[in-house]
Amino acid sequence: MDQINYQVDQEKNKSLDIRNEIYKYIPFWFWFVGFTIVSVFVTYLYLRYTPNTYETVAKVKLIDNSAQTNIAVQSFSASRINYNDEIEAFTSYRIVEKVVNELNLTTSYYSPGRLVKKELWKNNPISIIWLSPSTSLESFSKSLAVTYTKNNYKIEELGEKVMDFNKIYSISGIKFKIIKTSYFESFSDKKIIIEKSTLRSKISSVTQKLSISKDKVSDFLNINMKGINYDKCNDIVNCLIKTYDNDGITDRQLSYKNTIDFINNRFIYISEELDSIETNKVFYKKNNNLISYDEFSGKTSVKKTEVENKLYDAQNQIILSNFIAQKIKFDNDFSFIPSDIGVLNENINAQVIEYNNYISEREKLLISAGTKNPTIEALNSKLNSLQENILKSIDSYKEQLKVSLNNLENLQSQNNLLYGIAPQKEKDLRAIEREQNIKENLYLLLLQKREESALNMVSTNPSLKVLEYAQSNGVPVAPKKLYLYLIALTLGIFVPFLLIFIRFYLDTKIHSKEELSSMISNTIPIIGEIPFINNTKKLIEDNDRSILAESFRHIRTNINYMLPLHEKKSGYVIFSTSSIKGEGKTFNAINVALILTQMKKRVILIGADLRNPQLHKYIDVDKTSLGLSTYLYDSNTEQNSIIQKSIFKNDNLDIILSGAIPPNPSELLSNGRLEKLITELKNEYDYIIVDSAPTLLVTDTLLLTHLSDLVLYIVRADFTEKNLIKYPEELKKNGKIKNVAYIINSIGIMNVYGYNYKYNYSYGYGYNYNYGYGYGYGSEENNTNEIESDDYNEMSTFEKIVHKIKEKI
Repeated sequence: MDQINYQVDQEKNKSLDIRNEIYKYIPFWFWFVGFTIVSVFVTYLYLRYTPNTYETVAKVKLIDNSAQTNIAVQSFSASRINYNDEIEAFTSYRIVEKVVNELNLTTSYYSPGRLVKKELWKNNPISIIWLSPSTSLESFSKSLAVTYTKNNYKIEELGEKVMDFNKIYSISGIKFKIIKTSYFESFSDKKIIIEKSTLRSKISSVTQKLSISKDKVSDFLNINMKGINYDKCNDIVNCLIKTYDNDGITDRQLSYKNTIDFINNRFIYISEELDSIETNKVFYKKNNNLISYDEFSGKTSVKKTEVENKLYDAQNQIILSNFIAQKIKFDNDFSFIPSDIGVLNENINAQVIEYNNYISEREKLLISAGTKNPTIEALNSKLNSLQENILKSIDSYKEQLKVSLNNLENLQSQNNLLYGIAPQKEKDLRAIEREQNIKENLYLLLLQKREESALNMVSTNPSLKVLEYAQSNGVPVAPKKLYLYLIALTLGIFVPFLLIFIRFYLDTKIHSKEELSSMISNTIPIIGEIPFINNTKKLIEDNDRSILAESFRHIRTNINYMLPLHEKKSGYVIFSTSSIKGEGKTFNAINVALILTQMKKRVILIGADLRNPQLHKYIDVDKTSLGLSTYLYDSNTEQNSIIQKSIFKNDNLDIILSGAIPPNPSELLSNGRLEKLITELKNEYDYIIVDSAPTLLVTDTLLLTHLSDLVLYIVRADFTEKNLIKYPEELKKNGKIKNVAYIINSIGIMNVYGYNYKYNYSYGYGYNYNYGYGYGYGSEENNTNEIESDDYNEMSTFEKIVHKIKEKI
C-alpha cells in the first residue's frame, strides 16, 4: 500500500512549500513582464514631460532687539525671540503681499512647448504693463497667447486684431500695453503666453512653496523654496528676507517716532507758555520801574538758591509725570509711551520700558494673528495691568513730590521772611522769573530727548543677519528619477503578484496532487495524475510514448495493487466515477480500458451513465444506438446484441454503450439485470470498466458500487471544488463505497514540473483556469469546459492570444 500512496509526511510537505509557491507564479511570468514594461514606460513618459523642480536655500539668524542699547538707556534683559511667531510672520499675508507686488509675481511669462511650457524670468522678450487701478487688478485673472513680429503683435483671445507695441489697449475692461524688452531681438520663439493671476491666488501659491524651519542645533532659520525656475525662487527668497528685515526695523522705529511726535506737540504748548511769561515779565518791570535785583549775601543767599532749585526740580517732575499720565489716560489704543523723558523715578522708567517692550511684541503678533488671538488678548491684559501700575506709580511719585514741594515751600517761606526787607514788587518779579526758568528747563529737556529719539531711530538695528543668501545648486530635487523607476519596477512586480495572489486566495478549485493530499486522510490513496491536454478526445494508442500514455501506465500499475485477490479466476469490475459531471470520468474510463488491453487483457467498457452518456462521442455513433438501457428494460435483449466488438481497431476491447436515455434510470439500474450482466461478463473478460454517473448529483452509481472491486474517483484540477473533496471519504465511511482511489485529471503546468522530476520526460502543457460548471445533470452537452482542438486550430493568431489571456484571467 505504501507504493501506491503518494502522500508524503508533513515535514516533507513543509520543505516543498516555498518551491511550490514559486511554481504557482511561474506560468504568469508574462504578467510580471508586461506590468513592469508598462509601469516603466509610464514612468518614462511622466519624467519626459514633467518639468524639473529645484530647491532654493537661504539661512538667516534673527537678532534679539528686545535688549537693544540706545543712547539713553541700556537694558540687559534675556532674549525674548519666539521662533514660531517669527516663522509665521515670515509667511504672513502682509509680508508675502509686499514681495508679490515688488516682484510683480501676479504676471508670469511662458514659452510654449509641445506638452510642457517653460517659464521665463527676467529674460522674456516682451513685457505687459497693466494700467488699471490696483484694486481692479487684484481680482483679475487672464491667460493671453501673444504672437508677435518685429513691429506688432496679436492676441489670440482678441482675434486677428493687429496691435502696436507701447500703445494702450484693453481686455475685459482692464487697460494694458505691451513693450519690448532687451531680450526681444535674441529670443527665437515668436509666441509668448502671459498669465495674469489674482493677488490672493499668487500669495497663496508663494506661501505653499515656502518652507521655513529652525535649525536643530543652532538658532538659525532655514528658508527653502521649491519651483521650476530657480532664478525666480532665488529672487523671491531674497526679497522675502529684505521685506521681513525692513518690516521689523519699521516696527522698532515706530516707538521712537511716537516719542518725537509727542515732544513736538509739547513744544507748541511750552513755547506759548514761555512767550506769555516773558511778555508778563517785560510788562511787570516796565510798570514797576524795576531794573536789577539785589542779591542777598552769605549763607542765606546760598540756602535760598538751593531751595529754589529743588523747588524747580520737584515742580518739573510733577509736570513730566503728568505728561506720562495724560498720555496713558487719553490714549484710546495701545501705543508706545515716551520713555526716559526726564522722570527721575526708576520704578516708573522701568515700567514704561516694560510697557513699550510688550507693545512691540504685540505689534509683531498682530502681523500673523488676529485681535481675538488668545496671545493678543493675554498681552492686552498685561498692558492694561501695566497702565494701571504706571498710573499708580505716578500718583505715588507725585504724592512724594508734593510732600517735598510742601517742605520746600515752607523753607522758601522762611527764606522769604529773611528777605522781608526786599520790595514786594521784587518778590513778584522773582516769581515770574522762577516760572520762566521752569519752562525753559523743560523746553531744553524735551529738545534733548527729541534728539536722542531721532538718533535712536536712525541707528535702529536690523531684524536679522543673513548668513547665506538664496542660492540653488542647479540639481533638480524632483522628480526623483531613480526613486520613481524603483517604484515602477516594484509596482510592475507587486501589482500582478497581488492580483494573482487574490486570484489564488479566492480560488476554490483543486489544482495539484499536493493540494489534494493536504485535504484528505490516508484512507483513500491517490493512484495517478493525468496531465492537461488541449484535445479532450485524446486516446492512448499502441506503442504510445506520450506523457499521457505514461501517466495511464502508472495508473494501471497502481490499479493492480489496489485490486483484491479473487478466489475464483474471474474478471475485475472497476468503476470510473466523480462527484459532478465534467471531471473526466468517461475520458479516464476509456483510456484505462485501452491501457489494460496493452497487457493482452480482455476488457469491456460499459457506459452506465444513463442520464448524460458520453461514450458514443468517442466512437462517432448515435447515442440512441442499442445499449445498456435497452438490455435493462427489455428482458428479451441478449447481452451479445449490445456489445460492440473490437472498438478502436483493438481486438481486446469491447464496449457497451449507454443506449437511449430512459425516464427512470435509477429503477433500471437496480432491477438486477445489470448485476446479472456483470456476473456473466466476468467469465468472459479480464476487466470490466464501468463508466458510471456522478455520485453527488444522482444515486445511480451508489446503487451499483457493491458490484465493484475498485472505484476510481476522478478529481479534475482547476475544476473540482475543494468542498467536494471530503464527499468520497464520507461515502467510504458510510459503507457506500468499499475500495476507492483518487485519480487527478487535467494536472496543469505547475504539476508538469513534478513529472519532469519523477519520470524525466520533457513536455509542457498550457495551464487552464477557464473552468465553469453548474451542478445540473443530464444535459446533452459535454461539459468539458474546453475548446475543441479543431475549433482551436481554426482560430486566427489574434483569437488564440485573446483566448489564452482569457484562460489566464
